[in-house]
Amino acid sequence: ASPSSGHPLLPGLWTSGVVLAMKFAIVVGIAALVTNALALKQDPCAGCDEGLALAYQMCAREHGDPCTELNDAGLLSGGPGTKKDVGCCMKKEKHDRCLQCKSMDCAFKTCNVNKQYYSERTLVMEAKTKTKEAYESHDAKAMKAAGWGA
Repeated sequence: ASPSSGHPLLPGLWTSGVVLAMKFAIVVGIAALVTNALALKQDPCAGCDEGLALAYQMCAREHGDPCTELNDAGLLSGGPGTKKDVGCCMKKEKHDRCLQCKSMDCAFKTCNVNKQYYSERTLVMEAKTKTKEAYESHDAKAMKAAGWGA
């Protein structure tokens, strides 16, 4: 049976209004699913690693503050204009956000944060001062200075 002629057991069910209402319900359902998928929160602290820090430093070396706006003559402007470098400006903004993320208190694992961001090298050097060899060297020098030992 064709939809226009109706169903033999359920007469009038396949009228154009019912079919239209079913199509509308399907479209609304799909739109709700897409909206939920888009509403998932992105992690603003993702990607805070040494690669970003290096890219930020190269941009800062090249442009200073890449988010500074320039006028048509290429001079710094106090108002709206074009940014020195848009890609580098995005790296700077991400770097600033990562520094904020680094200082977040993430009790109970409520966020995913790289607490070592932008200080990996410093932490390695500090760790080297806390090795057994470093303590022995320091202790030997301190004892000798205090008159202990030969």
